Amino acid sequence: MSENNYLKLPDTLVSTEGSAYITINGQNRPMFEVSSLNAQIEAGVQGKRLLGHRMTQHKQISGEGTGSGTFYFMNSQMLAEFNSYKKNGIPPSITLQIINEDPQSTVGRQNVALYNVIFANVPVASLDDGSEDPITFDSDFTFDDVELLEKFQLPENYR
Repeated sequence: MSENNYLKLPDTLVSTEGSAYITINGQNRPMFEVSSLNAQIEAGVQGKRLLGHRMTQHKQISGEGTGSGTFYFMNSQMLAEFNSYKKNGIPPSITLQIINEDPQSTVGRQNVALYNVIFANVPVASLDDGSEDPITFDSDFTFDDVELLEKFQLPENYR
């Protein structure tokens, strides 16, 4: 084993490096209002103890896409989409594309698409006389599918 086989700090990713895009009903744009965003898949697991085995065995039977984010309050698009849904009963078709890429890292970039995104909270208005900070709001979300469009590589010293 080479002396260089250890994680090098420049290969870790800084969370401010990257970008996000949102597609709503076919219209794609940079998701400039993102302050932070996290998405994950939660495994659905069935547990069962079978005859002749004293330990419970487990089987993955599904996955559920969930996430959360903090967003700057500076865009009325989601409120307009909710008003449209309220009137016609058709929710917007939302896809998020998130790219993690730090130019200092040798792992390259990861590019994922989240499909059929539903945000749990839609901001309507916000005022606060005790703060001069930018207005933000938090929202959880779900997604029905995920696609890995580009994947990270091994760090250069592990290849």
